[in-house]
Amino acid sequence: MEEAVRRRLRQELGLTSDLQFLYKFQYQASYEDMGAENEICWVHIGVTDDRPRPNPNEIENHRWVTPARLDDEMAATPEIFTPWFQMEWERVRDAYSSKLGL
Repeated sequence: MEEAVRRRLRQELGLTSDLQFLYKFQYQASYEDMGAENEICWVHIGVTDDRPRPNPNEIENHRWVTPARLDDEMAATPEIFTPWFQMEWERVRDAYSSKLGL
């Protein structure tokens, strides 16, 4: 799994990093008339000095925001975030803030 995570990080964002596994979780979410997901997600953290180079076939857009701004945006416009991210951001932020440098 670790090799696959590093490979996808490189393929999707053009980044390299030593990654640390945090936890995994399962979720189910529906997207109105578009369908549903039932997934097991693995959550890792890492630090890099690389500049993101998103693969346009994988990622439409990206930007950097502070954790505080992310909290504000999630409260104001939760519909723009994926269901799994909404479920897990608070957990990651609260449980791993020292590892994330928050």
